Amino acid sequence: MKNVAVLIHSDAGQEARLQAALDLVRALHGHLIAIDVTAMPPIAEDPMIGPGNLAAHIAEELDVQDDNRARVTARLTMEDAPWTLAECMGDVASCLASHTALTDLVVINTVFDGFPGGEMDGVVAAMLRLSRPVLAVPCATRGITLSGTALVAWDGSDESDAALRAAVPLLGLAREVRILSIDRGSLKHPPELAASYLSRHGIRPEVMVVPAEPGRIGQQILAQALKIEPAMIVMGGFGHSRLIETLFGGVTRDLLHHSPYPVFLAQ
Repeated sequence: MKNVAVLIHSDAGQEARLQAALDLVRALHGHLIAIDVTAMPPIAEDPMIGPGNLAAHIAEELDVQDDNRARVTARLTMEDAPWTLAECMGDVASCLASHTALTDLVVINTVFDGFPGGEMDGVVAAMLRLSRPVLAVPCATRGITLSGTALVAWDGSDESDAALRAAVPLLGLAREVRILSIDRGSLKHPPELAASYLSRHGIRPEVMVVPAEPGRIGQQILAQALKIEPAMIVMGGFGHSRLIETLFGGVTRDLLHHSPYPVFLAQ
């Protein structure tokens, strides 16, 4: 895991994701790919908006992003991490998809606060469909402590298997790894199997099996996380279709919308 991409845009979450990406690059001795996205305003899709208003909104966004790009590049020049910059105009999912073909991890936020037209769930789903692991960080965080505790949310699914394998380079940096299984009596693969897998990578995790309670599994994972205060939560993303996740909610949405900790996702 050497190539870390991060979304660059002047919104409320930029500092959180940029600092986390820099922490990752330094810890992994990797390379930062800063993807500067000039977002098309939502009105661009509204046929009732005249071309004059649309042009004014686009011009304003371009000015804001030019200033932001100058600030970010000046800062990166002072950081002790190698980096390159790519520029793109459009929606965030398409821009990230077109510039992350050879990246190992994409850093975004758990929510896009102030991002024009930004919908975080759709961006995460798009990245996972393209086999791009994601680290989603809350806007309030400042960096990520990779030497802290990592919590793996394990449900025995193919998605959790993919997330565990993808996260091995990061789990290897953690002081402590805990595998949390909310037991509903229907695990495809037990957490002990995941522990054995990690042990062959030199990682000795603790297995935590908690009986399931009535209610949403995501909320139960968060309740356990609040007791542990992990540096990062690792989990499989969107185990059900996005339609089901949207209509009925799901673990992925619960964690992204409510976790105070960075969430590592793969599928």
